[in-house]
This record gives sequence, structure tokens and C-alpha cells, in this order.
Amino acid sequence: MSYPKDFLWGGATAAYQCEGAWNEDGKGLGEWDVFCHESPLNINHVTGDVSCDFYHKYKEYIDLMAAEKCNTYRFSISWARIIPNGVGEVNQKGIDFYNRVIDYCLEKGLEPNVTLFHYDLPQKIALKDGFANRENIDAFVEYAKVCFKAFGDRVKLWVTINEPKYYAYCSNVVGNYPPNHKQDFERYFNVVYNEALATARVVKAYRDMKLDGKIGVVHDNSNVDVAPYAKERELIKLRGDMFYNSLTLDTALKGMIPSSLILFLREMGVDSSFMKFEDAIDFANGKVDFLGLNVYNRFYLTDFSEGETEIYHNNLGAKSKMKEGIKLKNMFESANDPTTKRNLWGREIYPKCMYDTLKEIKENYGDIPIYITENGHGQYETPDENGYVDDQDRIDMMNGYIEYMYKAMEEGCNVKGYYAWSPMDLYSWVNGYEKRYGLIRVDFDDPNLKLIPKKSYYWFKDVIENYQNNLADK
Repeated sequence: MSYPKDFLWGGATAAYQCEGAWNEDGKGLGEWDVFCHESPLNINHVTGDVSCDFYHKYKEYIDLMAAEKCNTYRFSISWARIIPNGVGEVNQKGIDFYNRVIDYCLEKGLEPNVTLFHYDLPQKIALKDGFANRENIDAFVEYAKVCFKAFGDRVKLWVTINEPKYYAYCSNVVGNYPPNHKQDFERYFNVVYNEALATARVVKAYRDMKLDGKIGVVHDNSNVDVAPYAKERELIKLRGDMFYNSLTLDTALKGMIPSSLILFLREMGVDSSFMKFEDAIDFANGKVDFLGLNVYNRFYLTDFSEGETEIYHNNLGAKSKMKEGIKLKNMFESANDPTTKRNLWGREIYPKCMYDTLKEIKENYGDIPIYITENGHGQYETPDENGYVDDQDRIDMMNGYIEYMYKAMEEGCNVKGYYAWSPMDLYSWVNGYEKRYGLIRVDFDDPNLKLIPKKSYYWFKDVIENYQNNLADK
């Protein structure tokens, strides 16, 4: 295999999930603050008010990543920490915090990879209908410009939006994320479209500022796999890609709206009036420099059978036997592969989707640089008497995905980096804290949030060192 010299190895987090300090130093109220404090749909009854307290303990976490041999750290900025009301006055203390994080990353040899939006709207923007309201795109662009001006001299990798489709899906189809709309497919497509438009405009703004970094978008895994017994395989593949992938990927990578989108929306019974002819110019001028992929699972589909639309999603873990999936009336439905393992939250564990996704992106979109911006494994964990966790299942799972990443690279896929989700245990959205993803255990019962590297931490260090040794041998 050809080993790229500039390959990045690191970990990824999101602001609300790890920072804590939810009301400190001038930070504004976010939609997740309100949801966690007030909504009966917060079914696990926990909040991100403290989480793993990255706001105060960031040096400890960055030190551990540096000791792990990471050379990059992907994190998001809280919009409400920078501009408390979403528009208007800038909070200098928020700027100062991220300056400290960025500077310390660079001091410890970690390239900052910064995401502008990772699910956490300022509450005042959420009350104006968030990304469902295209007027809020202007506010997002202005927020991005503030960040570019403050941090762009040192941050050379930027992401506009993390998982536009999955954010829209959970918020408007599943209904488990605020603002908790259920099966509102018109709003779903409206939000994904406006996020795509926001990405294009922010990319254009970044280039207009003549900064010398790269800017991209992060999409959650794009591989649609059709069951071999499906009767309308090509149609199911087309519909699945249009529902999950094409709007985000075609606008970001080709600079145009998918040619079949309006016909598909009509088939779905969705009003497409949110699309404007003049937006084509923004899309054409806003193609990204790279694509981030958060790779966990495939979308395994078959023909629609019967009945009404149903959404299957499990935020209760082992307390529920529900398998993750969808039945979309007259379109398609999720298939079940009994030979594929699932985690305790009903999601497939399918390492080959890493290879399939990377190959499909190359075939459809060319040699776009790709970063695997998230890959990891959520599980329940029981530490030993010293707080150490032997998380061999996580190691086995992630190693399988990395091996398939290497295979795709051997076949010419332009992969530039890999980020483990996540460096440490953190708040897992509605799942709370029992669902752990970290390579470092956080003892949430300890007042000082004691940190204990897990077996996977040392494994990941070995993975990085082996890559670097192979690079040196070349």
C-alpha cells in the first residue's frame, strides 16, 4: 500500500457533547440546553451541562491524545458560545476559549479540524425555525465569518456542517432530537436543502476571505446496499440514494442539485417550493475542497412491503429490542441481514461498508480528498477495580473498519485521515452516558472526572505507530 505522508490520525468530538460549562463565560442558551432541561422526550433524563468538562479540562484531554501519537483533533465550535443570540454581539470569552484550545493543539502537534455546526443551534435561532427557515442561512454565514476571522490564521481544516442529513433525519423524521418533528418529510428535505445551501455560501465566504486552508462538509455514511432478494433493485438503489445521500453530496461535490430530485420529491408527495432557481449559482460557487465521512453502517434496503410509514430507532439500548431502520410507504424499507451483528442500540456492525462507501464515492465523484471524520463503537462498559476497561469488542470492530479503509486506499481511494469517535467518554445525545464511545474512560461518578485510558487507547496508539513505522520504511 502507498502510505500518504500527510495522513492524519486523531479523535473527534462535538461541543455540546463534551464541553459542559453550558452557562459559563457568556455562552448563550442552545437548543440542546432547553431540550435536556425541559423536554419529556429527553427519555434518559440526563444533560450535557457538565459532560466530561472539556471546557475546563481540555489540556488533559489534548495531552492524552498527543501521548496516543495523534497528530490531529477534530472538534466543533458552539455557535451560542461565540454569538449568544445567534446574531449580533460576539462573546469575546467564547473566542478566547477556542483560541486556547487551538493554540494548545498546535503546541502539542495536533492539527485542528474545526466544525462550525454539530447539531447545536442557538436557542434564538431554533425559535426562528432553525435551518428550516432559509433566512437563518445568513446568520450562519455571518457566524462562520466571525470564526474564520478569529481562528483562520491557525485552523487550516474547516467543516461547515456535521451530518446535514442525519441531523435533519433525527430532528424531523425520527423526532428524537429537537425540535422533535416526527415523519415530517417536507421539513426534512427543506432542512437538508437549506443546510446544503448554507454550506455552499459558507464555502464561498471562506474563499472570498482568501484564507489558505481547506473547507469541506461531513456526511454520515453514504452506502446504500440493496438486499439480493429485492425485486426492484435499481429503483430501490436510486430512491435510497436520493433519500439519504444525493442532495448533500451532489451539491457539495458537483455544485449542482441532483437531476432527479424534483421528480423524487413529487413521488414522495413533498412540496419542492423551498428550492429556488437562483440558488444554482450558490451551489456552483460553493463546491467543497474535501469530504468528511462518518462511517458506522450501511443503509440496507429492500422493496416496500405494506402498511404505513414507520421509523425504527432505539435510544434505550438493551432495554429495547428495536432494530434501527425505516419503512417508507411506497418507496422502500430496511432489510434485515441475520448474518450481520448489531450493537445493543439495534444498529448493524458492518465493517465492509467502509470499503463500499469509499469506492462508491470515487466512482461517482472522482478523486475528492476524503477524511474518515468519525468511526467508533458504542457499548456498555464495566471497569475493573482500578477503573480500567478491556474493550476488546471496540478494538475488533474498529480494526475491521480500518482494514477495509486500507483496502480502499490500496485501490486508489484518496483517504487523507481517520478520526476515532471518540477520544473520551462523553454525552451521547439522547442516549446519555451509559452508551460509551471513548478510548479514555471518564469516571462520571468522580467529582474530578478521573480519566483512565482503556485497552482501545493503547491499541489505537499502536495502530498509529505501525502506520508511521511503515511510512518510515518506505
